[in-house]
Amino acid sequence: MALFLLLDHDNTNPNPIKDERGCYKRGMIVEVYDDSRHDGDLVRNPVMPPWVLIRVTGVTKEQALKYMQPRYDTTGLINDNDGNPAVVGRRLYRVLLDTLPAAIRSKILQDRYAEVSQSQIRDYIQNLRDGSTGG
Repeated sequence: MALFLLLDHDNTNPNPIKDERGCYKRGMIVEVYDDSRHDGDLVRNPVMPPWVLIRVTGVTKEQALKYMQPRYDTTGLINDNDGNPAVVGRRLYRVLLDTLPAAIRSKILQDRYAEVSQSQIRDYIQNLRDGSTGG
């Protein structure tokens, strides 16, 4: 199992380029943890705003690390100083929190924590480059 630490609001920067490249937006996975990071006891160890913690069964931390990759320029027009594609977005993937099934959304609103299976969340992980879902 893996734990997704998500941001539940948009960070912003007045500079639009810095805002797009460097600021986390709502639903972006900030960190992926091994299952042992949080014991699920929300009384002793609550999840506080602006964070949401989602425990995903059926996926390992190593598999989930793909959701941590930044979004790179694929047009070839923007390169870094070494000629490699430049980062144009903080993350390539985000979880569509507002479109999750009602039971999961309700649990997140109540506890800022939910346990889901990989199949329950797969269709709510969006690729920001092409807009597709299915993680």
